[in-house]
Amino acid sequence: MPPPRRPAATATVEKRVFDLLNAEILGLRLGPGEHIVTEAVAEALGVSRLPVREALRSLAGRGLVELHAHRGAFIPRLGPEDLDRIVETVEARARLEPWAAELAAERHDADQLAALDRALEQGFDALERRARPEANRAHREFLRTLTLMSGHATLIEVLEPLQYRTMLAFVSVVMTAEPEGWASHRIVRDAVADRDGAAASAELSRHLAEVLDALRVPGNVVPSVIGRAAAGGRGGRRPASRRLKALRLDEGDGGGAVGGEGAGGGKGAAGGGQGEPERH
Repeated sequence: MPPPRRPAATATVEKRVFDLLNAEILGLRLGPGEHIVTEAVAEALGVSRLPVREALRSLAGRGLVELHAHRGAFIPRLGPEDLDRIVETVEARARLEPWAAELAAERHDADQLAALDRALEQGFDALERRARPEANRAHREFLRTLTLMSGHATLIEVLEPLQYRTMLAFVSVVMTAEPEGWASHRIVRDAVADRDGAAASAELSRHLAEVLDALRVPGNVVPSVIGRAAAGGRGGRRPASRRLKALRLDEGDGGGAVGGEGAGGGKGAAGGGQGEPERH
């Protein structure tokens, strides 16, 4: 017998909680290692625990949170011990992202291209100022925008968690000196603007092949600075509920706007440190 259907109102609240938490995680405002306490989130958002629990289960299904019996939900962290998983994630991206770029070249509109340009400009500006956390967020926004430009709902749903998982670990040093990484993004952007899907796809394939090569160099994968900061230093976990108190469910599904330290790259979990390399 199929499980009973939930009331429409409950399902709607669950979706809004899911969309809000999803945006906070993908936007790096909830960082690796942070503890998401169901009761605290429900209280902060003014909802019951049921839609929060269901939203967390859905997020766990996408690999964005880990559920631990008797401990609750945590944002996952990756380090050198997870190298095989990281490589597999980038391999999957290397198959799918070039297709997304090809579709983006065919289907984008002027507003989407302008959004891609803004992310690119923010990335180069952050790079010039050596503002690594801001460069990371711009990189995330560039990939997110490019993926959305594909207009392919299933591809978007699959790719976003893969891109995020890669951001839980980073590749150090030489392999991807940031100027080269952003120069590659510029080539992809120009190909998309010219509606040259083959060129956009080829450049993204080349770039991700470089990332995979670098991942296989011993010592190139180190624990994320964001992960350590979000965890409160040595292995501790900081509850995420305080950050969520500034959120409202009526802010819409798109941006997961936040107030306080987690927004805009001040001190929150996404703040990181000035020495943090760019993620790919």
